[in-house]
Amino acid sequence: MASETADPTPSAGIPLAAYGHLLTIYLVWGAAYLAVKVCISGPAYITVFQLQSGRMWCAALLLALLATVRHGRPKRPSARDLGICAASGLLMWVAGNGLATLASRHAASSFIVMALGAIPLWSCMLDLLIERAVPSGRVLAGLLLGLAGLFLVMAPALTDASRAIIEPGYAGFTAAILVIAGISWSLGTIVQRPLLRRVPVEWAASFQMTAAALVLSMLALGEGSAPPSGFGTHQLLAFGFLVVFASVIGLTSYIKVLRTFRPVVASTFAYVNPVVGVLLGTALLGETPAPISLAGLMVVLVSIGIVLTRPT
Repeated sequence: MASETADPTPSAGIPLAAYGHLLTIYLVWGAAYLAVKVCISGPAYITVFQLQSGRMWCAALLLALLATVRHGRPKRPSARDLGICAASGLLMWVAGNGLATLASRHAASSFIVMALGAIPLWSCMLDLLIERAVPSGRVLAGLLLGLAGLFLVMAPALTDASRAIIEPGYAGFTAAILVIAGISWSLGTIVQRPLLRRVPVEWAASFQMTAAALVLSMLALGEGSAPPSGFGTHQLLAFGFLVVFASVIGLTSYIKVLRTFRPVVASTFAYVNPVVGVLLGTALLGETPAPISLAGLMVVLVSIGIVLTRPT
């Protein structure tokens, strides 16, 4: 999630704690979908809507408490700001994160994080479309290379070449919703930009998550599933990680990074998170990504580097 930033002074000494925040977003956001996989694969059956609504309510409350401590009670938002909160919250947390969570029901966490590694490319494409801008040759080459890499990431699942990556019979469905998830998340981050110039980031995120939680709760009630029970220890720890670390601490650390480092440094999470996700999925869940998917991930990361380092 983007934030309003102050341009850091290049000559100023960067405190050691700032590198701790950078490491935090590397590890926390890289491990998020592993935690999702643990939540939905534990002894207690929990639906995607139940998981997402519970996570959003808890995170919205914690962020509201944090925002109150840092900024005091919020000013009454305008109808326009509330609309932006609702729209961006639905795009990011219901469509974006929600669809990626649904994909986790059928796919390995490493596959999810590799596919979502293309989010910076979707954001660049949407920016170009919204601004009706013609991309430079460098940017166009980076985008085309990234799409080719994304195809390589998904190719083994689409051809059933590696059944360890994705549940048989769900390859096309999972690939499609992951593409939609990435585009939805990217569009949500673009929609929220005007809001973040007027509202403290913590309050904006809390409002967004509350809007998402309301919709997700209605969907959870509508599906008629029994309330989950008999949670395993790992499930509870994974849920706590998603709420406290992936949602609250990850966001606040990202804000600190944006306000301390140059944008090119802050954007490195786009390179590191997929790699961390793959390594954790392999080490902790025994996932085995296909070599062609790993090659595709490397192509995507190279393309992100081309796009993010384009001349200004």
